[in-house]
Amino acid sequence: MPSNDAQPPWLTIVTVVKDAPDDFARTVESVVVQDLEGVEYVVVDSSSDSSPILASLARVPEIDCPYTCVEPRGIYPAMNAALALASGEYVYFLNAGDLLHSSDVLRQVGMALRPGSPTWAFGEVEIVQANGSRLVTPRWEYAKEKAAHFSRGRFPPHQGTFVRRDALRAQGGFDPTFTIVADYASFLKLSTVADPLYLETVIATFVEGGVSTTRWQESLRQFHRARRQVLRPAGLGAVREYAETARQAVAMGLYRGVWSRVVQR
Repeated sequence: MPSNDAQPPWLTIVTVVKDAPDDFARTVESVVVQDLEGVEYVVVDSSSDSSPILASLARVPEIDCPYTCVEPRGIYPAMNAALALASGEYVYFLNAGDLLHSSDVLRQVGMALRPGSPTWAFGEVEIVQANGSRLVTPRWEYAKEKAAHFSRGRFPPHQGTFVRRDALRAQGGFDPTFTIVADYASFLKLSTVADPLYLETVIATFVEGGVSTTRWQESLRQFHRARRQVLRPAGLGAVREYAETARQAVAMGLYRGVWSRVVQR
């Protein structure tokens, strides 16, 4: 929590939740073990029954956070509602079921961000795959991906990204017309404003299998639309972006086809 009422928090952690009390409880547990000096925690709840969410918060009195209930209109409208409540210099989205990777993550991130106050920063994340194995994403080569209009399928998820609140608000928050990849579209907009700081730590752990995985065809279409809309590639750049999108569609289709046959056996 902020150590001085006159000073805004250096960070707002946001958790949005909808009918996932157990996931929310685990997320809260990963937050309360952190160094919370100068950290604000905001919860936006779209659950049909909010009592388990409030009970989880009541069990950890060290968290005194803005809390609001909103209608269940989707994850990105909920994240926008949380952004409106946030008062920290930076915002970070750790939604229900996502976990901070270690008890020292926030202290390390704070030390990295304070000297230069970059517009945004990212680190690696750990993904728990469908078979239970854990994979830490390899270091993301920002310059290389930027040269390809971020069309090669490699980008930092929101669980690994910290953004200045004023920068995220300036771009209008998350565009809900991208029902699956609004966080990706947001990162594309940030890339047009400033290059990020790389954080030398694994930030969070999350479980594979969200809507971007289960609705992969629609995800690819939205990724493509976001690049065309935000980056507006032209000439050879546009050709390369389209070719990379097609390559991903073929590769994912083959993978999903093989995987479905394995599961059915």
